[in-house]
Amino acid sequence: MRLRLPRTTTYDVPLVVVVLMLLLLGLAMVYSASGITALDANDDPSTYLAQQSAWAVLGLAALVVAARTDYHRLRVLAVPLLVVSIVLLAAVLVPGVGVRAGGAARWLRVGPIVGMQPAELAKLALILYLGTWLGAHRDRIGSWKVTLPFLLITTLVAGLVVAEPDLGTAVVVVAVALAMYFVAGARLREFGALGALAVVAALALAVVQPYRYARLTVFIDPWSDPQKYGFQTIQMLYGLALGGPFGEGLGAGKAKFGFLPAPYTDSIFAVLGDELGLLGTLTVVLLFLLLAFRGVRVALRARDSSGAILATGITVWLVLQAWVNMAVVASLMPMTGITLPFISYGGSSLCVGLIAVGILLSVGRAPSAERARMSRTPRRWRDGRSRQPAPRDRGGAPRAGSKHRLPLPRWSSRARG
Repeated sequence: MRLRLPRTTTYDVPLVVVVLMLLLLGLAMVYSASGITALDANDDPSTYLAQQSAWAVLGLAALVVAARTDYHRLRVLAVPLLVVSIVLLAAVLVPGVGVRAGGAARWLRVGPIVGMQPAELAKLALILYLGTWLGAHRDRIGSWKVTLPFLLITTLVAGLVVAEPDLGTAVVVVAVALAMYFVAGARLREFGALGALAVVAALALAVVQPYRYARLTVFIDPWSDPQKYGFQTIQMLYGLALGGPFGEGLGAGKAKFGFLPAPYTDSIFAVLGDELGLLGTLTVVLLFLLLAFRGVRVALRARDSSGAILATGITVWLVLQAWVNMAVVASLMPMTGITLPFISYGGSSLCVGLIAVGILLSVGRAPSAERARMSRTPRRWRDGRSRQPAPRDRGGAPRAGSKHRLPLPRWSSRARG
């Protein structure tokens, strides 16, 4: 007789643990990487840590609210949130409204201290809209009535992000949208054509701007221009190399002392490698792999297509953005400015990412709650008799046609068998 403990939660606890571990590690790295900058600017090394911690508390509160809200109720927010995001993306481009830094206008200032990056909100808004809209039109995927609006909405959001300019974020937006479109039921031929079109457009945008073209050429050989375009790449590689297997110790790294541009945002993974070594970087990679696994699991077990598409979009967004950031630091792809989710400094990025995790938990919670409710209700035959489970290992005859069948998601419309 096995002792069965009562189930106290239907949330994906391993997913919560992974996100909390990334968040705590991120707070430690933000404090370490920004301490010297904050000390020079404000005589307080914990300035950026205090701000990031405040955003983390706000984001965790929003995560709890999103996780406890049925994701079907969010469909009423899909269109308004997308419209607001597009308006904010356009407002960033207005001179005097958007805050420019490093030649790019990506931020809006709200008051003297608080700022936000509309592109982060636009990612979540587009995912929420596509998850709701594609889930309701899965039977017409492949027709122009669905493909054309999908292309127009995705191109509008990505185009405004490119105009900031922020090509790296635009690539992530397009890749996430294509992944959601594929999961919704697009054919391989159609998906391949749209993917090829996106790759050609990205290469054209990379070549047309001189500084982007220089980044492409320097990517092949960073030491060909070590003082300008190759400087950041070389310093990030040095940071990873100096860490060795176990790192120089938390707070003891040297790469953040004027060598790495943006050490607590875009280059924070290099600081992490310098201070925590190969062990620390592999730990971060493993945590994001676990996040990808749990996200895919939630998508496969979703009770409807909207939840599956929504979970796919959130998972691809967080994991792909993390991969791009780490690949840039390791010189596996050309330089682009993009943050490492839950670890890099940035209030809007952290808060929106935690809200997205809350929605993912809501999608994963729905089928578990349904199963728990069904398990409490005894199943009966039509004549009122209780149904008893069939005896196991008694040599019963297998069901006809049940051999070698692959399990399909419950929301799949394909014929089983």
